[in-house]
Amino acid sequence: MSYFGGELLQLADNPAFLDSSLSNAVSFSYLNYLAGINQASIAYGRTVDSVGFVSGYLRYFDYGKFLETDEVGNELGSFRGADYEIGVSLTRVYSKNITYGVSFKQLFSSLYQYFGYGVGLDAGVFYTNPKYLFNAGLVVKNLGFEVIDLSGTARNWLPARADISITKKFAKAPIQLGLQYNHLQRWNLANVDTELEDETKWTFDNLARHISASVGFVPNEKFQLFIGYNVQRRLELATTERPRLIGFSFGSNINLKRFSLYYSLASYHLSGASHSIGLKTNIHNWTSKSGA
Repeated sequence: MSYFGGELLQLADNPAFLDSSLSNAVSFSYLNYLAGINQASIAYGRTVDSVGFVSGYLRYFDYGKFLETDEVGNELGSFRGADYEIGVSLTRVYSKNITYGVSFKQLFSSLYQYFGYGVGLDAGVFYTNPKYLFNAGLVVKNLGFEVIDLSGTARNWLPARADISITKKFAKAPIQLGLQYNHLQRWNLANVDTELEDETKWTFDNLARHISASVGFVPNEKFQLFIGYNVQRRLELATTERPRLIGFSFGSNINLKRFSLYYSLASYHLSGASHSIGLKTNIHNWTSKSGA
């Protein structure tokens, strides 16, 4: 959220991210998640004079096929479940070191014979200081509500959250450190009975659940490697006997002349991990004579 690798789809994490190379950029990504869940995304962005950087994206979540049965177990057929997200972002420059942005998104959900629809807003600020190789980001996500939920009646608020993060790169070493504090709006993230647990009580366990950290190997702009660690995921999903690498994630960026390639792996459970691949290119690189 405070490290921007020039990937257009990162605006879904913080709409304040901005880079001059993004104008006319197109990004694709595919996520192979657990239990047959898949996600695909596409985004396009363009700089508009006197307006700012405008981008749009479409994200599709496929939850796979489900078997339909009656109350005694007789098979009646099958159906699929899916979610769709359509978003438009506007990013502007506030000063030499600060950018800000907002994303308006529409959320659609389809499951069996039911349909849901919601609207939301994300807002972010991004600060960068090239002299000290320091970045910071703040984002508030999912400010919105369900217009129609899957029951067709309720009007629930979306699960809003606020996150803040910092990154620091070292001038004489190709290392970048990142630290993120998640869920500013809520202190108690532990899975406990809230009626029995004091929501305001300070514990190191609760503090740790808010923290995500990362280490990046960034020798140049053409190649980067990253390792991330999510404490809450580790505490809640790892088993005592076989914790393995649950809570850890790994990623890489490769920037070529006309393409940027991304790959990441996140370990959630002993049964498997998620794999994500992405591709970014710029239309200008294909239409200009030099291809640069």
